[in-house]
Amino acid sequence: MVTVRPRLGRGRFQWNTGGWFGAQLGSTAWLLVTAPTLFPERVEAGLVAVLCFLVPNVFGLLLYLGRSRLAPYPALQWLLLLTGLATITFVVYLNQSGLIEAVDPRLGYGEWGFALVPVLYGGLMIAFHVIERSAVRRNSETRESRV
Repeated sequence: MVTVRPRLGRGRFQWNTGGWFGAQLGSTAWLLVTAPTLFPERVEAGLVAVLCFLVPNVFGLLLYLGRSRLAPYPALQWLLLLTGLATITFVVYLNQSGLIEAVDPRLGYGEWGFALVPVLYGGLMIAFHVIERSAVRRNSETRESRV
């Protein structure tokens, strides 16, 4: 078995198997759980849910497999972006197809939940940027004080 040495991050975020897959699956599991509830009535909607689950998870797996070459922070931001886009795509699809009531009426157009999706993912990306930037700055100050 080949041991993969993950690339070290410059700041706070580092590769961690449990953290990576826990966040990845935790943020997309609802899509997979929703699919069977849609299949009996709308096969197309169930397939869209499965596709919106698979795309970010396959992408996340590819990022993780490339962890020896990829820095963890940019990989996490790419995963958040794609997961957010998949979630927004599915919510818009549900609204356009009139199936939002079957999943969660709070995600309907004009409801607070619809606006919450991009705010949630955008907010996480901004918060992680602030955390990473502050850690990078702190690490560079520590290195400079040693010189």
